[in-house]
Amino acid sequence: MVKVIDKSELFTLSQTLRVAILIVFLLTVLALHPYASCFVLILLCIWSLMGTAQAIQALSLLVLIKILNPAIYPNEGPISLLGWVVIALAGARIFIDNLRVTWKIQLVLLWLLLFSAVILLESIFFSYYRVVSTFKIVSFAYLALAVLIGFKATANKSVDWTSWFLGIWIAVTVLSAPTFFFPRIGFFLDGMGFQGLLNHPQTFAIFLVPMVAWLMGRLLFLPLKGHYWLYSILTLAWASLFLTRGRTALVAVIMGFTVVILIGLIKRNEWRKLLRRSIFSPIFLVLIISYLAIALFRPPTVLEAVRSFIFKDLPDMGISESFKKSRGFLIVESMDNFIQHKWFGIGFGVSDSIFIPFDPVVEPLTALPLAAPTEKPMLPVALLEETGIIGTAFFTLFLFTLMKLLISNGNLILSLVFLTCLFLNIGEMIFFSVGGLGLYIWLIMGWATYSRLERHKAIKPTT
Repeated sequence: MVKVIDKSELFTLSQTLRVAILIVFLLTVLALHPYASCFVLILLCIWSLMGTAQAIQALSLLVLIKILNPAIYPNEGPISLLGWVVIALAGARIFIDNLRVTWKIQLVLLWLLLFSAVILLESIFFSYYRVVSTFKIVSFAYLALAVLIGFKATANKSVDWTSWFLGIWIAVTVLSAPTFFFPRIGFFLDGMGFQGLLNHPQTFAIFLVPMVAWLMGRLLFLPLKGHYWLYSILTLAWASLFLTRGRTALVAVIMGFTVVILIGLIKRNEWRKLLRRSIFSPIFLVLIISYLAIALFRPPTVLEAVRSFIFKDLPDMGISESFKKSRGFLIVESMDNFIQHKWFGIGFGVSDSIFIPFDPVVEPLTALPLAAPTEKPMLPVALLEETGIIGTAFFTLFLFTLMKLLISNGNLILSLVFLTCLFLNIGEMIFFSVGGLGLYIWLIMGWATYSRLERHKAIKPTT
């Protein structure tokens, strides 16, 4: 006889607490001196050489250091350069440790290499800023390959990545909460959007999205078995996300759930059962009852809240005006550039905007454009503008293969996390920004794609 065993313990509480305590200690050290970040980054360089898992941990902590709130963490020193050193060393360690895995290349890695090769050729021959485009595509390919190979290798060794990321999420979110009562810290940037311990409200929103998606999936789709404190963490995460005023983040979560449900309706057995069961979960019922109560007794409150959230400080502005004021002009401009450069685009990771100057920052020691930020409206439009039809086609094949691998692994919760990260790029084009938040997104997506600890079901023979 064969019995299906539900493995609902997707993380270890003790390990999660250890990670959270580590992050609290790290954040405390970083706040002691402006040059503390340099010292910690040097330690991360050493730690990244200890092994594949350590390399991924170093990359995770690197992201956190680079996005901290300057009101508490006024970092000084060559932070950007040291960050790239961490990336270089971590990637090298992963490649060396998993040389055999690298040679036995998967289809998804092959498409990533083909996409990168095509964009590299486009960068050399067609880019407006050849050095910038070349550096960005090489660094992206290097980091993306390292992350995917690293998570694949560590998954086979049963590394508890869920506890690692959950510990980071909890520590940052909980420590950010008190800053709400100190506007000069929690609202440091503009006095309007809540940023907590991070350097921008949008940054905090992006940080929270995978956390919210995982917690929602965990509480909706699987039995709790004693982890009721997750409801408190989810409530705090949702409140923080709303206070950031990050519209894209909210849309990403909603779209992620929508696509997961649609896939679940198509997919057989496991996903469909989990989705049916979630209808009767406490959190689902609480959400429905709360919404109905507010809608019945205070309908203006709902409409006003939604409108205020969408239009921020421009409640009297129509949809058309809000579109133009927000990202609409960037979309129009990007599409104009695409029409003029249909096949190869204007160059990977560069900008040709009359509204927002493109000003790469060259690092004096290496003469490399270690900082070349661009303001792009969304991933599909940016891809067409920067890489043209050819580059977009290769990227689509890569992304399709990656998502096929993700779904084939059969994990509903991590599929939700992956999709929310992907949909973030609809309004926050960070997919290729591996020197910043793009690294965070790739770490989460790599974990979601290759995790082996998070299987919902296991088949076990019984008598």
